[in-house]
Amino acid sequence: MGKIAIHQIMPGFLYGDALGNQAAYIRALLREWGYKSQVYAQFRDNRIADPGLDYIRCAGRPQDILIYHYSIGSPLTDFVRQWPGKLVIYYHNITPAHFFQDYNPEMAKLLAQGRRELKQFKNAPLALAASKYNQQELLELGYRHVEVVPYFIYFDELLKSADSPAGREIVERYAGDGWVNILFVGRIVPNKRQDDLIRAFDYYHHQVNARSRLLLVGSDANAPGYRVELEMIASVLGLDEVHLTGPVGLKEGLGGYFRAADVFLCLSEHEGFCVPLLEAMRFDVPVIAYRATGVPYTMGNAGILIAQKRYDVIGELIDLLVNDPHLRHQVITQQRRRLNDFAPEITAKILQTQIKNMIALFEQ
Repeated sequence: MGKIAIHQIMPGFLYGDALGNQAAYIRALLREWGYKSQVYAQFRDNRIADPGLDYIRCAGRPQDILIYHYSIGSPLTDFVRQWPGKLVIYYHNITPAHFFQDYNPEMAKLLAQGRRELKQFKNAPLALAASKYNQQELLELGYRHVEVVPYFIYFDELLKSADSPAGREIVERYAGDGWVNILFVGRIVPNKRQDDLIRAFDYYHHQVNARSRLLLVGSDANAPGYRVELEMIASVLGLDEVHLTGPVGLKEGLGGYFRAADVFLCLSEHEGFCVPLLEAMRFDVPVIAYRATGVPYTMGNAGILIAQKRYDVIGELIDLLVNDPHLRHQVITQQRRRLNDFAPEITAKILQTQIKNMIALFEQ
């Protein structure tokens, strides 16, 4: 019969994307452990060294396992229901559709579809979740057995990016001039609430420290109208130091923004995990984050979590982190400890355990 195959399937296997990176790491480990493994996707990015295969080519035997990375409504949902082998949902969370309704109705439709169809798999013997928050959502939907397999967090490429010519140019542009750089990295989309970041910056810039800038790094491809709205808010508030950089990848020096930052501020209202929180910690940038959805699960006891969006309080917190060396040291020390929880070798052991468990479960 031969050793079972363990494949993955996802709507988009994309370069520089957290889900795409996770699928690539899992595939590499599965192959290392002796399993036949491939990534199948509806959309494949040729910038990935091994971009996988079109999902239509995904075939298997009854004993084989297919891990479905679930994050949005997709034709893959109907496809995987016909899979002849064993199916495991790997849930990365789905942004509530209402955030996109006024900016991208088609995206809102797919998100609503994804939430609706997620219930179809609740009787599966096993599901995976990328965070405890995602696990909690599945359990509340009626899933019976959900295990957490967190993201593989590697910083090597991000550190190289900071040291690249492009990264050094970003650092030279923004650091060393005595100005305070407040950073957020993430797609320009309504759930991440860059509008609240601008309003918090407004207080800090006008009431605390005029020698400051807000760096908003991320693509607006999914909600270009929201970017226009952000630019209007900044203009009305008289803020010339709000920098919407657009998409910045590793080759464009993304790490340079983390190295130039004095504080990382996240006021997002929906995150399944939020990898940039940990990336900021790796660069010893103190993190202030709004306690919502998956953010506190990722932060643990590190950084500063806030329960309310009081722009004046946020502004004063930024000032304390910039000017109180003792507090800054305390926060950074705790963040370094938190990073140890996401060491890749720990995540690899978690994954290996869950692979063995799912094989044993399906053999019963």
